[in-house]
Amino acid sequence: MTLPPEACHRIVHWTRRCDLTALCLTSKSLQKSAEIRLYEVIMSGDINIIFRACESIVSQERLGPYVRSFYLYLNARRTQTELPTRFWNMVQKALWKMRCLDVLYIDDPARANSWILNDIPKIPFQLREANFRLPWNRHVIKFLESQNKLRQFHISGGIDEDAPQFEDGSLPDLCTFDGHLASAMHLLSLPCCLRHIRIPLDRSTNKQLLDFIPKLSTLSRTLRSLNIIHIPEELSVEAIKLISFVCPDLHYVGIIPLPMTFPHRSMIHDALLAMHNLRDLEIDVSRWSPLPNTGSLQRMLATELHTYCPSIEHIVLRTGSNRTLWYFDGNEWNIRSENGQHLLVDGLWKNR
Repeated sequence: MTLPPEACHRIVHWTRRCDLTALCLTSKSLQKSAEIRLYEVIMSGDINIIFRACESIVSQERLGPYVRSFYLYLNARRTQTELPTRFWNMVQKALWKMRCLDVLYIDDPARANSWILNDIPKIPFQLREANFRLPWNRHVIKFLESQNKLRQFHISGGIDEDAPQFEDGSLPDLCTFDGHLASAMHLLSLPCCLRHIRIPLDRSTNKQLLDFIPKLSTLSRTLRSLNIIHIPEELSVEAIKLISFVCPDLHYVGIIPLPMTFPHRSMIHDALLAMHNLRDLEIDVSRWSPLPNTGSLQRMLATELHTYCPSIEHIVLRTGSNRTLWYFDGNEWNIRSENGQHLLVDGLWKNR
């Protein structure tokens, strides 16, 4: 008996993902709907599963267009860091079949296989989001130049010395970038319209921060969120002063180490006075002694900052590894409940 398409869709919708493979073998009527859902998102930390999925996509032409999201990473329990060339060749060939791919996540522990992106004429998709644990090198840059619809890009690998500059007109739709400062400098050479930037600093890039911030003036019309991780406390005052001067229209700023003592704390206040559109502020008070761990102390601190920047709606206070989200209800500051707080805090910088 042939089932009508609507019935097949309903059955597949209520089937557990682990049972979809068996459902594909049940009947021809159910096979297509089950395969569409099975291959829509490919995500596994088991390289054997990824390899078999890629092998099926390469050998069966109908499967490639079903893939919308492809996540490649190693299980945390796995000790092997280098995967065989045979594996990466199969991944590359499978990518050539995924013409409807929207999201691509590649975590290469060896940071040595970005070449799978280098055959641009064979890559049929235009990504919306890319997340790479790969080096910033010529393979990645040439791939990015081909992606005209990319909106979100995260890269955590280091930058190669011979990495070329972008061609003019690259990444016209990019609005969110998360990566190292040197990579961000490359992006600023483009006339892009970035809205959200997150940059993790380290010892080698700390001193470049104050030179980098003025370059954000090219984005002052569009930039709404700036998240800089691990700002040294000795640079916090100069950093926020520069940010408030170069990008006064930001809606989100973080993560600013807040000095405990005056007059440095009052300099932070002065910078906040210039930011009339700021909605979200993330500050770090981990080096205070004693830590402001009680609700009353944190509410007083939120009220103090709000006095100098009345537009603020959310304040995230970092005390060591703890993060507390406070929100203003129009009359007073309240603590956000724990349920879902970390998800909200993690995404705060790119929600504006």
